[in-house]
Amino acid sequence: MPGFGTVTAYILAGGFGTRLRQVVSDRPKALAEILGRPYIYHLLDSLAGFGLKRVVLCTGHMAEMLESLLGSEYRGMELKYSREETPLGTGGALKLAFSRFPAELALCINGDSLTDADLAAFLTWFEGREEQGALLLAPMDDTARYGSVSVDDAEEVTGFVEKGQSGPGFISAGIYLLRPRCLEGIAPGQTASIEQDVFPVLAAQGLLCAHKVAARFLDIGTPDSYAEAGRFLLAGQGAAAKGAVFLDRDGTVITQVHYLHDPDGVELLPRAAEGLRRMRALGLRLVLVSNQSGVGRGYFTRGDVERVHGRLIELLEAQGVRLDALYVCPHAPGDACNCRKPLPGLIERACRELDLDPRQSFVIGDKPCDIGLGLIVNATTFLVTTGYGATYANADDCRPHHVSTNLLEAANIIGSILAARNTSGVEHT
Repeated sequence: MPGFGTVTAYILAGGFGTRLRQVVSDRPKALAEILGRPYIYHLLDSLAGFGLKRVVLCTGHMAEMLESLLGSEYRGMELKYSREETPLGTGGALKLAFSRFPAELALCINGDSLTDADLAAFLTWFEGREEQGALLLAPMDDTARYGSVSVDDAEEVTGFVEKGQSGPGFISAGIYLLRPRCLEGIAPGQTASIEQDVFPVLAAQGLLCAHKVAARFLDIGTPDSYAEAGRFLLAGQGAAAKGAVFLDRDGTVITQVHYLHDPDGVELLPRAAEGLRRMRALGLRLVLVSNQSGVGRGYFTRGDVERVHGRLIELLEAQGVRLDALYVCPHAPGDACNCRKPLPGLIERACRELDLDPRQSFVIGDKPCDIGLGLIVNATTFLVTTGYGATYANADDCRPHHVSTNLLEAANIIGSILAARNTSGVEHT
C-alpha cells in the first residue's frame, strides 16, 4: 500500500459541543480554540505533516460555518465537505462521505480527540494486513469513561468492554483505518454508529484488527478535559517554562505586507528562524501575538489569517522551529476589546493558558504598540529594526529596553540577560 499521499482523511467534525456550550457557544467542537487557534487547525497541521493530499470533513448541520472558515485548501491539502441533512451517526456520516468522495483507504478521525500517536507507523503496520478495518488503541489507567477494546496475540479485535467498568486497559483513540467494504452493511441514508453497529460486526467476522501504541489521548468534549488541551499539545516541547518570548508577526518574524491575507505572501525575515531556534534553546516559550484588524474591518476573514499562519508554521517547521501558540486580535481599532496591542489581553490570556510569568518574559516587535504592550506587562522589550522598526528606533514615544537588527541578535542579547539573571540575579541591559 502506498504512503499517505493516496490516503484520504475523513474528519468527523459535526459534533455540536453541548457539554462545551460555555466554551464554544453555538459552534462545533472542532472550532473550540486551543492555544489561540481553532482546534481543527491543530489537527490539519498534523495531517499536513504526513503528506496527505485530501481531507473530507463530515460536518452535519455546521457545514457552512466550517467551510466559510476553512475554505477549499490548507497547506496543500484539498478540503472537501460532506454535509448530512439529518443526523446519521458516525457510521452513516462516513458511509455518505465515502459515497461522495471515494478512497482506496480512509484515515478516519474523531474531530474532538487529541493524540500524539505516530500515524505513519499506524499506516505502515496496517500495510500488510488483510482486515477491512483497524483501530488505533491508546493505554488508559481507567477506561470507565470510554470503554475498552481487547485483542488477541494476532492483534485482531476479540471484544469490547462497555463504558462504566473501571480499571486499566486500551481504549480506541478515535482514529481508524478503513477500507470501503467495511461499511457495506450500512444502507444509504441509514443512521448508524461506527463504534456500536460496524466494529462489533467486523470483529465477529475476523475483519477488524487493532494497533496498541504508547501514546497519550485526550477527549476535549468536556470543560475539564478541554481545559487540559493546551498543556496536552505543549507536552514534549521541552520542560515547562515560566518565561516566553512574545513575538509580533509582520515585520518581526515575516516580511511586512500591508494587510497580509494570502499564504503565498509569507516570507521569513533573514535570521528569524535562527533567532527563534536560539530562543527555544534558552528554554523559552515562543508565542505569537498579532493585531489583525483587517478581520474587523472586513478586508479578510479569520480563515485567511489561519491560512497565513498555516504557511508560517510550515516554513518554520522546515527550519526546525515550532511556535507554542498563536494569538490574534481580530478587532478593528474602534472596537471595545482588551486584546488589541498595546492592551494586554493577548499576553494575559497566554499567561493563563500556558502558565507564564510576563516579568520573566520578553516582547519583541517593530512598532510602538509592541513596546507599549511589553512595558504594560512588565516584560523586557526589544524593538527590531526590520519592518517598521527602523522608523521608530529613535522616536520619543518608543522606548524599548533594547534595539536589535533582527531576531538572532535579539536572541543573543536575551541569552546574556538570562545568564546574568542566573548568576547574580541582576539583569544587565
